[in-house]
Amino acid sequence: MSVTALLVFGWWWVSAGGVRLAPTDVPRCCPPERALSPESLRADLLPTTAVNDACVSVTEARPWAPLVYAPTRNNFLKRGQLPAHWRIAYSRVPSCPELRVLPEHAAPYALLANNGSLLMRGATSALSPDRFCADAVAALVCVEDAGGRGPSKCCAEGRAFDGSRCVEDETRAAEALHELRELANGSAVGVGWPSCTEGSTYAVAGILSGARLLEGGTLQLNSESSTLEAGAWCAEAVAGESGTRVLACEEEARSARPAQTARHALYGAGLAVGAAFLAATLAAGFALPAAHHALHWRCQTHYVAALMLGDVLLAATQLAGDRVPPPLCRALAVCMHFLFLSAFFWLNTMCFNIWWTFRDFRPTSLERGQEACRLRVYMVYAWGGPLAVSGAAALLDRLPPGAAPGLLRPRFAVQRCWFYGDMEILVYFFGPVGVLLLVNLALFISTTRQLTCGLWRRDEVKSTSERAALGRVCAKLVVVMGVTWGADVVSWAAGGPEYVWYATDLLNALQGVFIFLVVGCQPHAWAALKRAAAALCARAPGAQAHSSSHLPSCGESLTHTTAAPAPAAAPASATAPARVPMETVC
Repeated sequence: MSVTALLVFGWWWVSAGGVRLAPTDVPRCCPPERALSPESLRADLLPTTAVNDACVSVTEARPWAPLVYAPTRNNFLKRGQLPAHWRIAYSRVPSCPELRVLPEHAAPYALLANNGSLLMRGATSALSPDRFCADAVAALVCVEDAGGRGPSKCCAEGRAFDGSRCVEDETRAAEALHELRELANGSAVGVGWPSCTEGSTYAVAGILSGARLLEGGTLQLNSESSTLEAGAWCAEAVAGESGTRVLACEEEARSARPAQTARHALYGAGLAVGAAFLAATLAAGFALPAAHHALHWRCQTHYVAALMLGDVLLAATQLAGDRVPPPLCRALAVCMHFLFLSAFFWLNTMCFNIWWTFRDFRPTSLERGQEACRLRVYMVYAWGGPLAVSGAAALLDRLPPGAAPGLLRPRFAVQRCWFYGDMEILVYFFGPVGVLLLVNLALFISTTRQLTCGLWRRDEVKSTSERAALGRVCAKLVVVMGVTWGADVVSWAAGGPEYVWYATDLLNALQGVFIFLVVGCQPHAWAALKRAAAALCARAPGAQAHSSSHLPSCGESLTHTTAAPAPAAAPASATAPARVPMETVC
Protein backbone atom coordinates (compact mmCIF):
# COMPACT_ATOMS: atom_id res chain seq x y z
CA MET A 1 0.00 0.00 0.00
CA SER A 2 2.83 2.39 0.87
CA VAL A 3 4.59 1.60 -2.44
CA THR A 4 1.44 2.45 -4.37
CA ALA A 5 1.06 5.70 -2.48
CA LEU A 6 4.67 6.63 -3.28
CA LEU A 7 4.18 5.92 -6.96
CA VAL A 8 1.01 8.03 -7.07
CA PHE A 9 2.77 10.87 -5.28
CA GLY A 10 5.73 10.65 -7.63
CA TRP A 11 3.50 10.78 -10.67
CA TRP A 12 1.67 13.82 -9.27
CA TRP A 13 4.98 15.53 -8.43
CA VAL A 14 6.41 15.05 -11.94
CA SER A 15 3.20 16.11 -13.66
CA ALA A 16 3.09 19.22 -11.52
CA GLY A 17 6.53 20.18 -12.79
CA GLY A 18 8.74 18.81 -10.04
CA VAL A 19 10.69 21.18 -7.86
CA ARG A 20 10.10 24.83 -8.65
CA LEU A 21 13.48 26.35 -9.54
CA ALA A 22 14.41 29.65 -8.00
CA PRO A 23 14.31 32.67 -10.32
CA THR A 24 17.58 33.11 -12.20
CA ASP A 25 18.86 36.36 -13.66
CA VAL A 26 20.31 35.89 -17.16
CA PRO A 27 22.42 38.89 -18.25
CA ARG A 28 21.71 40.73 -21.49
CA CYS A 29 24.43 43.07 -22.78
CA CYS A 30 22.18 45.81 -24.15
CA PRO A 31 18.99 47.55 -23.02
CA PRO A 32 15.57 46.48 -24.37
CA GLU A 33 15.08 46.99 -28.13
CA ARG A 34 18.81 47.47 -28.60
CA ALA A 35 21.57 45.09 -29.74
CA LEU A 36 25.31 45.04 -30.37
CA SER A 37 26.21 46.71 -33.65
CA PRO A 38 27.64 44.67 -36.54
CA GLU A 39 30.88 46.66 -36.28
CA SER A 40 31.41 45.58 -32.67
CA LEU A 41 30.72 41.95 -33.54
CA ARG A 42 33.53 41.96 -36.11
CA ALA A 43 36.07 42.63 -33.34
CA ASP A 44 37.74 39.85 -31.42
CA LEU A 45 38.04 41.87 -28.19
CA LEU A 46 35.81 44.61 -26.81
CA PRO A 47 36.54 46.83 -23.79
CA THR A 48 33.88 46.71 -21.10
CA THR A 49 33.54 50.47 -21.15
CA ALA A 50 32.68 50.38 -24.88
CA VAL A 51 29.77 47.94 -24.60
CA ASN A 52 27.11 50.56 -23.91
CA ASP A 53 28.20 52.66 -26.90
CA ALA A 54 28.24 49.51 -29.08
CA CYS A 55 24.52 48.94 -28.46
CA VAL A 56 22.35 50.38 -31.25
CA SER A 57 18.61 50.49 -31.84
CA VAL A 58 17.07 47.69 -33.86
CA THR A 59 14.38 48.45 -36.42
CA GLU A 60 12.52 45.17 -35.92
CA ALA A 61 12.61 43.95 -32.34
CA ARG A 62 12.40 40.17 -32.29
CA PRO A 63 12.04 37.91 -29.25
CA TRP A 64 15.36 36.78 -27.85
CA ALA A 65 16.01 33.20 -29.00
CA PRO A 66 19.37 31.98 -27.66
CA LEU A 67 20.63 28.42 -27.90
CA VAL A 68 19.51 26.82 -24.62
CA TYR A 69 20.57 23.36 -23.47
CA ALA A 70 18.60 21.41 -20.85
CA PRO A 71 20.95 19.01 -19.00
CA THR A 72 18.08 17.08 -17.40
CA ARG A 73 16.52 16.36 -20.80
CA ASN A 74 19.89 15.99 -22.57
CA ASN A 75 18.72 18.07 -25.54
CA PHE A 76 18.30 21.64 -26.73
CA LEU A 77 15.14 23.62 -26.20
CA LYS A 78 13.19 24.91 -29.14
CA ARG A 79 14.44 28.25 -30.41
CA GLY A 80 12.57 31.06 -28.69
CA GLN A 81 11.51 28.88 -25.75
CA LEU A 82 13.05 30.28 -22.56
CA PRO A 83 12.85 28.50 -19.19
CA ALA A 84 10.02 29.80 -17.01
CA HIS A 85 12.32 30.68 -14.09
CA TRP A 86 14.59 32.95 -16.16
CA ARG A 87 14.54 36.68 -15.61
CA ILE A 88 16.31 38.76 -18.25
CA ALA A 89 18.63 41.33 -16.68
CA TYR A 90 19.22 44.04 -19.29
CA SER A 91 22.42 46.10 -19.51
CA ARG A 92 24.30 43.82 -17.13
CA VAL A 93 27.93 43.63 -18.28
CA PRO A 94 30.69 41.65 -16.52
CA SER A 95 33.05 43.68 -14.36
CA CYS A 96 36.21 42.39 -16.08
CA PRO A 97 38.11 45.03 -18.10
CA GLU A 98 38.10 43.26 -21.47
CA LEU A 99 35.62 40.93 -23.13
CA ARG A 100 35.96 38.43 -25.95
CA VAL A 101 33.27 38.33 -28.65
CA LEU A 102 31.73 34.89 -29.29
CA PRO A 103 29.42 34.96 -32.35
CA GLU A 104 26.52 32.55 -31.97
CA HIS A 105 26.54 31.46 -35.64
CA ALA A 106 29.88 29.73 -35.06
CA ALA A 107 28.09 27.70 -32.29
CA PRO A 108 30.88 28.04 -29.68
CA TYR A 109 28.53 28.25 -26.67
CA ALA A 110 25.10 27.48 -25.24
CA LEU A 111 23.16 28.68 -22.19
CA LEU A 112 22.19 26.09 -19.58
CA ALA A 113 18.51 25.99 -18.75
CA ASN A 114 18.83 25.07 -15.08
CA ASN A 115 21.00 27.94 -13.82
CA GLY A 116 21.47 30.33 -16.76
CA SER A 117 25.21 29.75 -16.97
CA LEU A 118 27.18 29.68 -20.24
CA LEU A 119 28.98 26.57 -21.45
CA MET A 120 31.57 27.00 -24.19
CA ARG A 121 32.26 24.14 -26.55
CA GLY A 122 35.24 22.13 -25.38
CA ALA A 123 35.16 23.60 -21.85
CA THR A 124 34.89 21.39 -18.76
CA SER A 125 32.89 23.84 -16.64
CA ALA A 126 30.28 26.53 -17.25
CA LEU A 127 30.62 30.26 -16.60
CA SER A 128 28.40 31.85 -13.99
CA PRO A 129 26.12 34.73 -15.09
CA ASP A 130 28.47 37.33 -13.57
CA ARG A 131 31.27 36.34 -16.02
CA PHE A 132 29.41 36.94 -19.29
CA CYS A 133 26.51 38.70 -20.96
CA ALA A 134 24.49 37.46 -23.91
CA ASP A 135 23.00 39.36 -26.81
CA ALA A 136 20.87 38.66 -29.86
CA VAL A 137 23.55 36.94 -31.96
CA ALA A 138 26.63 36.85 -29.72
CA ALA A 139 27.95 36.67 -26.19
CA LEU A 140 30.65 38.68 -24.42
CA VAL A 141 32.90 36.66 -22.11
CA CYS A 142 35.74 37.78 -19.88
CA VAL A 143 39.04 37.26 -21.65
CA GLU A 144 40.57 35.24 -18.82
CA ASP A 145 37.58 32.87 -18.87
CA ALA A 146 37.54 32.44 -22.64
CA GLY A 147 40.72 30.38 -22.44
CA GLY A 148 43.68 30.36 -24.79
CA ARG A 149 43.09 30.67 -28.49
CA GLY A 150 45.34 27.77 -29.37
CA PRO A 151 44.83 25.02 -31.96
CA SER A 152 41.30 23.76 -32.32
CA LYS A 153 39.46 21.16 -34.36
CA CYS A 154 36.62 22.70 -36.36
CA CYS A 155 34.05 19.93 -35.93
CA ALA A 156 33.27 17.86 -32.87
CA GLU A 157 35.02 14.58 -32.17
CA GLY A 158 34.25 11.91 -34.75
CA ARG A 159 33.05 14.42 -37.34
CA ALA A 160 34.66 15.97 -40.44
CA PHE A 161 33.81 18.82 -42.80
CA ASP A 162 32.16 18.11 -46.17
CA GLY A 163 32.35 21.69 -47.46
CA SER A 164 29.04 22.87 -46.04
CA ARG A 165 28.58 21.14 -42.67
CA CYS A 166 30.11 18.64 -40.23
CA VAL A 167 29.30 14.99 -40.97
CA GLU A 168 30.13 11.66 -39.34
CA ASP A 169 33.57 10.42 -40.38
CA GLU A 170 35.42 8.89 -37.45
CA THR A 171 38.47 7.77 -39.43
CA ARG A 172 39.25 11.14 -41.04
CA ALA A 173 38.34 12.99 -37.84
CA ALA A 174 40.77 10.86 -35.82
CA GLU A 175 43.55 11.58 -38.32
CA ALA A 176 42.92 15.32 -38.11
CA LEU A 177 42.89 15.24 -34.29
CA HIS A 178 46.16 13.28 -34.21
CA GLU A 179 47.84 15.77 -36.55
CA LEU A 180 46.58 18.69 -34.46
CA ARG A 181 47.90 17.17 -31.24
CA GLU A 182 51.31 16.70 -32.83
CA LEU A 183 51.27 20.37 -33.85
CA ALA A 184 50.22 21.45 -30.35
CA ASN A 185 53.09 19.44 -28.83
CA GLY A 186 51.32 18.70 -25.57
CA SER A 187 49.06 21.75 -25.44
CA ALA A 188 45.32 21.32 -25.20
CA VAL A 189 43.39 21.08 -28.47
CA GLY A 190 40.04 22.82 -28.42
CA VAL A 191 36.94 22.45 -30.55
CA GLY A 192 35.22 25.24 -32.46
CA TRP A 193 35.12 27.40 -35.53
CA PRO A 194 36.77 30.80 -35.96
CA SER A 195 34.77 33.86 -34.95
CA CYS A 196 33.72 35.35 -38.28
CA THR A 197 31.25 38.11 -38.98
CA GLU A 198 27.65 37.03 -39.37
CA GLY A 199 27.01 35.55 -42.77
CA SER A 200 30.68 34.80 -43.42
CA THR A 201 31.66 31.53 -45.00
CA TYR A 202 34.69 29.41 -44.28
CA ALA A 203 37.37 28.56 -46.83
CA VAL A 204 40.54 26.50 -46.93
CA ALA A 205 43.58 28.63 -46.14
CA GLY A 206 46.22 25.95 -46.55
CA ILE A 207 47.53 22.55 -45.47
CA LEU A 208 48.26 21.81 -41.82
CA SER A 209 51.22 19.59 -42.68
CA GLY A 210 54.39 21.67 -42.52
CA ALA A 211 52.75 24.55 -40.61
CA ARG A 212 54.25 25.94 -37.40
CA LEU A 213 52.46 26.99 -34.21
CA LEU A 214 53.92 30.26 -32.97
CA GLU A 215 53.66 31.88 -29.57
CA GLY A 216 50.17 33.00 -28.67
CA GLY A 217 48.42 30.51 -30.97
CA THR A 218 49.37 32.15 -34.28
CA LEU A 219 49.72 29.65 -37.11
CA GLN A 220 52.42 30.05 -39.74
CA LEU A 221 51.61 28.19 -42.95
CA ASN A 222 54.16 26.73 -45.34
CA SER A 223 54.79 30.17 -46.78
CA GLU A 224 56.58 32.28 -44.14
CA SER A 225 54.59 35.33 -45.17
CA SER A 226 51.24 33.58 -44.59
CA THR A 227 50.08 33.62 -40.96
CA LEU A 228 46.74 33.34 -39.20
CA GLU A 229 46.19 34.94 -35.82
CA ALA A 230 45.04 32.92 -32.83
CA GLY A 231 41.31 32.31 -32.94
CA ALA A 232 41.13 33.01 -36.68
CA TRP A 233 41.63 29.41 -37.77
CA CYS A 234 40.80 25.80 -37.05
CA ALA A 235 41.89 22.54 -38.65
CA GLU A 236 39.77 19.72 -39.99
CA ALA A 237 39.62 16.83 -42.41
CA VAL A 238 37.80 17.99 -45.54
CA ALA A 239 35.93 15.72 -47.92
CA GLY A 240 37.71 15.33 -51.26
CA GLU A 241 41.03 16.59 -49.85
CA SER A 242 43.97 14.54 -48.63
CA GLY A 243 45.48 15.51 -45.30
CA THR A 244 44.21 17.96 -42.70
CA ARG A 245 43.28 21.41 -43.96
CA VAL A 246 43.40 24.76 -42.21
CA LEU A 247 40.08 26.60 -42.43
CA ALA A 248 39.47 30.26 -41.72
CA CYS A 249 36.95 32.97 -42.48
CA GLU A 250 36.81 33.63 -46.21
CA GLU A 251 38.64 36.98 -46.12
CA GLU A 252 41.39 35.69 -43.82
CA ALA A 253 41.77 32.53 -45.89
CA ARG A 254 42.25 34.53 -49.08
CA SER A 255 44.87 36.79 -47.48
CA ALA A 256 46.74 33.80 -46.03
CA ARG A 257 47.07 31.96 -49.33
CA PRO A 258 50.44 32.30 -51.05
CA ALA A 259 50.85 34.89 -53.74
CA GLN A 260 50.28 34.01 -57.35
CA THR A 261 52.68 31.28 -58.42
CA ALA A 262 54.83 31.36 -61.53
CA ARG A 263 52.73 28.56 -63.00
CA HIS A 264 49.54 30.63 -62.71
CA ALA A 265 51.19 33.69 -64.22
CA LEU A 266 52.67 31.67 -67.09
CA TYR A 267 49.38 29.87 -67.71
CA GLY A 268 47.39 33.14 -67.64
CA ALA A 269 49.76 34.85 -70.07
CA GLY A 270 49.67 31.86 -72.42
CA LEU A 271 45.87 31.81 -72.33
CA ALA A 272 45.74 35.51 -73.15
CA VAL A 273 48.03 35.00 -76.15
CA GLY A 274 46.05 31.97 -77.28
CA ALA A 275 42.76 33.91 -77.01
CA ALA A 276 44.21 36.67 -79.20
CA PHE A 277 45.15 34.14 -81.88
CA LEU A 278 41.73 32.53 -81.66
CA ALA A 279 40.20 35.95 -82.30
CA ALA A 280 42.48 36.27 -85.34
CA THR A 281 41.28 32.83 -86.48
CA LEU A 282 37.67 34.00 -86.32
CA ALA A 283 38.54 37.15 -88.22
CA ALA A 284 40.32 35.14 -90.91
CA GLY A 285 37.29 32.88 -91.28
CA PHE A 286 34.82 35.73 -91.56
CA ALA A 287 37.02 37.31 -94.23
CA LEU A 288 36.08 34.43 -96.56
CA PRO A 289 32.35 34.80 -97.40
CA ALA A 290 32.48 31.83 -99.77
CA ALA A 291 33.18 29.50 -96.83
CA HIS A 292 30.23 30.63 -94.71
CA HIS A 293 27.87 28.04 -96.11
CA ALA A 294 30.24 25.14 -95.36
CA LEU A 295 29.14 22.90 -92.50
CA HIS A 296 32.65 22.31 -91.18
CA TRP A 297 33.38 26.04 -91.16
CA ARG A 298 30.27 26.72 -89.08
CA CYS A 299 31.19 24.02 -86.55
CA GLN A 300 34.72 25.34 -86.45
CA THR A 301 33.44 28.88 -85.78
CA HIS A 302 31.35 27.74 -82.82
CA TYR A 303 34.29 25.78 -81.42
CA VAL A 304 36.78 28.63 -81.75
CA ALA A 305 34.33 31.18 -80.30
CA ALA A 306 33.55 29.05 -77.22
CA LEU A 307 37.21 28.26 -76.65
CA MET A 308 38.21 31.92 -77.06
CA LEU A 309 35.65 33.19 -74.53
CA GLY A 310 36.60 30.47 -72.06
CA ASP A 311 40.31 31.31 -72.44
CA VAL A 312 39.61 35.01 -71.86
CA LEU A 313 37.74 34.33 -68.60
CA LEU A 314 40.29 31.79 -67.40
CA ALA A 315 43.21 34.11 -68.21
CA ALA A 316 41.51 36.90 -66.25
CA THR A 317 41.00 34.70 -63.17
CA GLN A 318 44.55 33.31 -63.35
CA LEU A 319 46.13 36.75 -63.57
CA ALA A 320 43.80 38.39 -61.00
CA GLY A 321 44.32 35.68 -58.37
CA ASP A 322 42.42 36.27 -55.12
CA ARG A 323 41.45 39.84 -56.05
CA VAL A 324 38.21 38.64 -57.66
CA PRO A 325 35.18 39.20 -55.35
CA PRO A 326 33.42 35.94 -54.33
CA PRO A 327 30.10 36.60 -56.16
CA LEU A 328 31.91 37.49 -59.39
CA CYS A 329 34.27 34.54 -58.87
CA ARG A 330 31.30 32.16 -58.63
CA ALA A 331 29.67 33.61 -61.76
CA LEU A 332 32.94 33.32 -63.71
CA ALA A 333 33.35 29.70 -62.62
CA VAL A 334 29.86 28.79 -63.88
CA CYS A 335 30.45 30.60 -67.20
CA MET A 336 33.85 28.96 -67.73
CA HIS A 337 32.36 25.56 -66.98
CA PHE A 338 29.74 26.06 -69.68
CA LEU A 339 32.12 27.55 -72.27
CA PHE A 340 34.85 24.92 -71.94
CA LEU A 341 32.33 22.10 -72.03
CA SER A 342 30.82 23.70 -75.14
CA ALA A 343 34.25 23.88 -76.76
CA PHE A 344 34.81 20.17 -76.14
CA PHE A 345 31.36 19.28 -77.44
CA TRP A 346 31.91 21.34 -80.61
CA LEU A 347 35.31 19.73 -80.99
CA ASN A 348 33.55 16.38 -80.86
CA THR A 349 31.13 17.44 -83.62
CA MET A 350 34.07 18.55 -85.77
CA CYS A 351 35.80 15.20 -85.27
CA PHE A 352 32.61 13.38 -86.17
CA ASN A 353 32.08 15.58 -89.22
CA ILE A 354 35.64 14.95 -90.49
CA TRP A 355 35.31 11.21 -89.86
CA TRP A 356 31.95 11.18 -91.67
CA THR A 357 33.51 12.96 -94.63
CA PHE A 358 36.42 10.51 -95.04
CA ARG A 359 34.68 7.30 -93.94
CA ASP A 360 34.20 5.93 -97.49
CA PHE A 361 36.01 8.54 -99.64
CA ARG A 362 32.76 9.39 -101.34
CA PRO A 363 31.81 12.66 -99.65
CA THR A 364 28.97 13.76 -101.85
CA SER A 365 27.93 17.40 -101.84
CA LEU A 366 25.23 18.32 -99.36
CA GLU A 367 22.23 20.35 -100.33
CA ARG A 368 21.67 23.56 -98.43
CA GLY A 369 18.64 22.08 -96.65
CA GLN A 370 20.51 18.96 -95.54
CA GLU A 371 23.46 21.03 -94.36
CA ALA A 372 21.21 23.34 -92.32
CA CYS A 373 19.45 20.32 -90.77
CA ARG A 374 22.73 18.72 -89.72
CA LEU A 375 23.93 22.02 -88.30
CA ARG A 376 20.79 22.33 -86.16
CA VAL A 377 21.34 18.83 -84.83
CA TYR A 378 24.95 19.67 -84.05
CA MET A 379 23.90 22.88 -82.26
CA VAL A 380 21.35 21.09 -80.09
CA TYR A 381 24.02 18.57 -79.11
CA ALA A 382 27.01 20.90 -78.69
CA TRP A 383 25.19 23.74 -76.88
CA GLY A 384 22.42 21.76 -75.17
CA GLY A 385 24.67 19.11 -73.62
CA PRO A 386 26.98 21.61 -71.84
CA LEU A 387 23.97 23.70 -70.81
CA ALA A 388 22.40 20.67 -69.11
CA VAL A 389 25.61 19.69 -67.29
CA SER A 390 26.63 23.20 -66.20
CA GLY A 391 23.05 24.12 -65.33
CA ALA A 392 22.70 21.07 -63.07
CA ALA A 393 26.03 21.91 -61.41
CA ALA A 394 25.00 25.54 -60.81
CA LEU A 395 21.64 24.44 -59.41
CA LEU A 396 23.23 21.96 -57.01
CA ASP A 397 25.72 24.58 -55.92
CA ARG A 398 22.93 26.97 -54.87
CA LEU A 399 20.84 24.46 -52.92
CA PRO A 400 20.57 24.95 -49.14
CA PRO A 401 23.17 23.02 -47.10
CA GLY A 402 20.64 20.47 -45.85
CA ALA A 403 19.10 19.71 -49.24
CA ALA A 404 20.21 16.67 -51.29
CA PRO A 405 22.88 15.46 -48.82
CA GLY A 406 23.82 12.46 -50.99
CA LEU A 407 24.81 14.52 -54.05
CA LEU A 408 28.27 15.92 -54.67
CA ARG A 409 28.20 19.70 -55.00
CA PRO A 410 30.68 21.52 -57.26
CA ARG A 411 31.32 24.19 -54.60
CA PHE A 412 32.28 26.94 -57.02
CA ALA A 413 34.55 29.75 -55.77
CA VAL A 414 35.27 28.18 -52.37
CA GLN A 415 39.03 27.91 -52.94
CA ARG A 416 39.39 29.50 -56.36
CA CYS A 417 37.25 30.58 -59.31
CA TRP A 418 36.69 26.98 -60.33
CA PHE A 419 35.63 23.75 -58.65
CA TYR A 420 36.46 23.02 -55.03
CA GLY A 421 38.60 19.89 -55.24
CA ASP A 422 39.69 16.95 -57.34
CA MET A 423 36.51 14.93 -56.90
CA GLU A 424 34.31 17.82 -58.02
CA ILE A 425 36.50 18.49 -61.08
CA LEU A 426 36.44 14.79 -62.00
CA VAL A 427 32.66 14.44 -61.78
CA TYR A 428 31.59 17.70 -63.41
CA PHE A 429 34.39 18.45 -65.88
CA PHE A 430 37.18 15.96 -66.52
CA GLY A 431 34.79 13.03 -66.49
CA PRO A 432 32.68 14.27 -69.45
CA VAL A 433 35.78 15.75 -71.12
CA GLY A 434 37.67 12.46 -70.80
CA VAL A 435 34.85 10.58 -72.51
CA LEU A 436 34.78 13.13 -75.36
CA LEU A 437 38.56 12.96 -75.74
CA LEU A 438 38.46 9.17 -76.02
CA VAL A 439 35.76 9.41 -78.69
CA ASN A 440 37.77 12.06 -80.54
CA LEU A 441 40.89 9.91 -80.36
CA ALA A 442 39.01 6.91 -81.76
CA LEU A 443 37.64 9.04 -84.61
CA PHE A 444 41.11 10.44 -85.29
CA ILE A 445 42.67 6.96 -85.43
CA SER A 446 39.92 5.76 -87.75
CA THR A 447 40.28 8.79 -90.03
CA THR A 448 44.08 8.54 -90.11
CA ARG A 449 43.88 4.84 -90.92
CA GLN A 450 41.50 5.53 -93.79
CA LEU A 451 43.89 8.16 -95.16
CA THR A 452 47.14 6.21 -94.75
CA CYS A 453 45.88 2.73 -95.57
CA GLY A 454 43.27 3.85 -98.06
CA LEU A 455 44.30 6.88 -100.10
CA TRP A 456 48.05 6.13 -100.00
CA ARG A 457 47.47 2.75 -101.58
CA ARG A 458 45.48 4.21 -104.45
CA ASP A 459 46.98 4.54 -107.87
CA GLU A 460 46.10 8.22 -107.97
CA VAL A 461 48.37 9.00 -105.01
CA LYS A 462 51.87 8.35 -106.28
CA SER A 463 53.90 11.52 -106.15
CA THR A 464 55.88 12.64 -103.11
CA SER A 465 54.06 15.97 -103.02
CA GLU A 466 50.69 14.28 -102.71
CA ARG A 467 51.98 12.01 -99.95
CA ALA A 468 53.33 15.08 -98.15
CA ALA A 469 49.92 16.74 -98.55
CA LEU A 470 48.23 13.75 -96.93
CA GLY A 471 50.78 13.88 -94.11
CA ARG A 472 49.84 17.51 -93.53
CA VAL A 473 46.19 16.46 -93.42
CA CYS A 474 46.97 13.99 -90.62
CA ALA A 475 49.01 16.58 -88.72
CA LYS A 476 46.18 19.10 -88.99
CA LEU A 477 43.71 16.53 -87.73
CA VAL A 478 45.86 16.01 -84.63
CA VAL A 479 45.61 19.70 -83.80
CA VAL A 480 42.01 20.25 -84.86
CA MET A 481 40.79 17.16 -83.02
CA GLY A 482 42.42 18.33 -79.82
CA VAL A 483 44.78 15.50 -78.92
CA THR A 484 46.85 18.13 -77.10
CA TRP A 485 43.99 18.52 -74.63
CA GLY A 486 45.01 15.18 -73.20
CA ALA A 487 48.12 16.78 -71.70
CA ASP A 488 45.95 18.87 -69.40
CA VAL A 489 44.07 15.79 -68.18
CA VAL A 490 47.35 13.94 -67.58
CA SER A 491 48.84 16.84 -65.59
CA TRP A 492 45.72 17.02 -63.42
CA ALA A 493 45.58 13.27 -62.79
CA ALA A 494 49.31 12.75 -62.18
CA GLY A 495 49.88 15.76 -59.92
CA GLY A 496 53.39 16.29 -58.58
CA PRO A 497 55.56 19.43 -58.51
CA GLU A 498 54.29 22.37 -60.54
CA TYR A 499 57.49 22.82 -62.55
CA VAL A 500 57.11 19.32 -64.06
CA TRP A 501 53.98 20.41 -65.94
CA TYR A 502 55.06 23.85 -67.14
CA ALA A 503 55.57 22.56 -70.69
CA THR A 504 52.22 20.74 -70.90
CA ASP A 505 50.32 23.68 -69.38
CA LEU A 506 51.93 26.11 -71.81
CA LEU A 507 51.25 23.76 -74.73
CA ASN A 508 47.57 23.59 -73.83
CA ALA A 509 47.33 27.32 -73.13
CA LEU A 510 48.86 28.17 -76.53
CA GLN A 511 46.56 25.87 -78.45
CA GLY A 512 44.93 28.97 -79.93
CA VAL A 513 48.22 29.73 -81.67
CA PHE A 514 48.34 26.25 -83.21
CA ILE A 515 44.73 26.48 -84.32
CA PHE A 516 45.48 29.80 -85.99
CA LEU A 517 48.50 28.34 -87.82
CA VAL A 518 46.43 25.40 -89.06
CA VAL A 519 43.11 27.06 -89.83
CA GLY A 520 43.54 30.83 -89.95
CA CYS A 521 47.00 31.27 -91.43
CA GLN A 522 46.24 29.76 -94.86
CA PRO A 523 47.02 30.95 -98.41
CA HIS A 524 43.36 31.62 -99.18
CA ALA A 525 43.10 33.72 -96.00
CA TRP A 526 46.08 35.82 -97.07
CA ALA A 527 44.56 36.09 -100.53
CA ALA A 528 41.34 37.36 -98.96
CA LEU A 529 43.28 40.02 -97.08
CA LYS A 530 45.00 41.04 -100.33
CA ARG A 531 41.64 41.27 -102.07
CA ALA A 532 40.32 43.42 -99.22
CA ALA A 533 43.33 45.71 -99.52
CA ALA A 534 42.85 45.88 -103.29
CA ALA A 535 39.18 46.75 -102.79
CA LEU A 536 40.15 49.62 -100.51
CA CYS A 537 42.60 50.88 -103.11
CA ALA A 538 39.96 50.51 -105.82
CA ARG A 539 37.69 52.93 -104.01
CA ALA A 540 40.18 55.68 -104.62
CA PRO A 541 39.13 58.22 -107.32
CA GLY A 542 40.00 57.02 -110.83
CA ALA A 543 40.73 53.47 -109.76
CA GLN A 544 39.27 50.55 -111.74
CA ALA A 545 37.78 47.56 -109.89
CA HIS A 546 39.18 44.12 -110.54
CA SER A 547 37.65 40.73 -109.82
CA SER A 548 39.54 37.83 -108.39
CA SER A 549 38.98 34.14 -108.70
CA HIS A 550 37.43 32.12 -105.93
CA LEU A 551 39.80 30.17 -103.71
CA PRO A 552 38.43 27.13 -101.85
CA SER A 553 38.35 27.26 -98.07
CA CYS A 554 39.24 24.56 -95.60
CA GLY A 555 35.68 24.09 -94.41
CA GLU A 556 34.14 24.15 -97.88
CA SER A 557 36.49 21.55 -99.25
CA LEU A 558 35.76 19.17 -96.39
CA THR A 559 32.10 18.89 -97.21
CA HIS A 560 32.27 19.49 -100.96
CA THR A 561 35.26 17.44 -102.06
CA THR A 562 34.75 15.00 -104.93
CA ALA A 563 37.00 11.97 -105.06
CA ALA A 564 39.01 11.37 -108.21
CA PRO A 565 37.22 9.01 -110.60
CA ALA A 566 38.58 5.51 -111.05
CA PRO A 567 40.63 4.97 -114.19
CA ALA A 568 38.52 3.62 -117.05
CA ALA A 569 39.54 1.59 -120.01
CA ALA A 570 40.31 4.17 -122.70
CA PRO A 571 42.80 4.72 -125.42
CA ALA A 572 46.21 5.73 -124.27
CA SER A 573 45.88 8.99 -126.12
CA ALA A 574 42.76 9.93 -124.15
CA THR A 575 43.17 12.80 -121.76
CA ALA A 576 43.32 11.68 -118.09
CA PRO A 577 40.62 13.11 -115.83
CA ALA A 578 41.65 16.03 -113.68
CA ARG A 579 42.46 15.15 -110.08
CA VAL A 580 41.51 17.16 -107.03
CA PRO A 581 44.61 18.48 -105.21
CA MET A 582 45.04 16.81 -101.84
CA GLU A 583 45.85 20.18 -100.27
CA THR A 584 42.17 21.14 -100.53
CA VAL A 585 41.05 18.23 -98.36
CA CYS A 586 41.66 20.23 -95.19
